[in-house]
Amino acid sequence: MNLTAPLRVIIVEDMIAIRHDIEDFIKQQTGFIVIGTCGTVHDAIVLIHHTQPDLLLLDIGLPDGTGFDILEQLPAQMKVIFLTAHHEYAIRAIRYGAIDYLLKPLNKQELTEALQRVVVSKPLLQEQIAITLHSFRKNIEQGYIALRNRYYVQIVELNKIKYLKGDNGYTTFFLNDGKKVVTTKSLKDYEEFLPADSFLRTHQSYMVNELYIDRYLPKECILYLEDGAKIPVAVRKKEMLDSYFKKL
Repeated sequence: MNLTAPLRVIIVEDMIAIRHDIEDFIKQQTGFIVIGTCGTVHDAIVLIHHTQPDLLLLDIGLPDGTGFDILEQLPAQMKVIFLTAHHEYAIRAIRYGAIDYLLKPLNKQELTEALQRVVVSKPLLQEQIAITLHSFRKNIEQGYIALRNRYYVQIVELNKIKYLKGDNGYTTFFLNDGKKVVTTKSLKDYEEFLPADSFLRTHQSYMVNELYIDRYLPKECILYLEDGAKIPVAVRKKEMLDSYFKKL
C-alpha cells in the first residue's frame, strides 16, 4: 500500500490550449493532483499563497511578467519545472540554479521524465533561487553554480572548481578543498553554459578552470594543475590550447 501523498500541482501557463493539455496529461499520472491553473503572474502569486502547492509548472513568458517574478515571491520551498521557448539568458539562469526545465513545444515523454525526476528531488533551496534570479536579472556570468544529483544540491563558487570529469552521463566536480561533487548531468551540459573564457574543454572527458593550470606540455598532450593533477589534452584540442597560451 502506497501511503505517499500525491504532489499537489499548480500549472502557470498563459496559452489556454497548452495549459489544458498539461492539466489533462498530469491528471492521467499517478502521484500528482492538479489543484489549480492560471495564466498570469498576479493570479499565480495569489493561488500559490492560498494553496501552498508542492510543485509548480511555470511558464517563463507571461502577459504581466515572467516566471522569475513568481519564483522571487515563493512563500516557501517547493519544487519547480520551468516551461520555456528557446530563451538563451533564461535557460542559462535556470541551469546555473540547477532547476529543471522543458522546452516548448512540450514532448510528452520529456514531461513524463521530468515528473519522475521531480518525485525524488528536493524542494528548491533559497540559494538556488538567488543564483537563478541574479543570473537572469543581471544578464551576466554567475559567480556560483548549483550542482544537483538525486540526493542533494550543492552550491559552489565557480572559482573553487579546479576541473570537471565526465563519465557516462555523470560529471564529477573536483574542488580546491579536495572535495568532489558528482552530478547527474553530462559534461556537455556544463560546457554549454559555463564561461568558455574560464573553463577550457581539453578533452572529451575533461574541462579545466584556468585558475588552477600550472604547466602545459604540448608534446605530451598534458596539462598539469597546481596540485599536480594531470589532465589529458585531446589532439583536436591542441590548436585551441596553443592559441590560449599564446594570448597569455
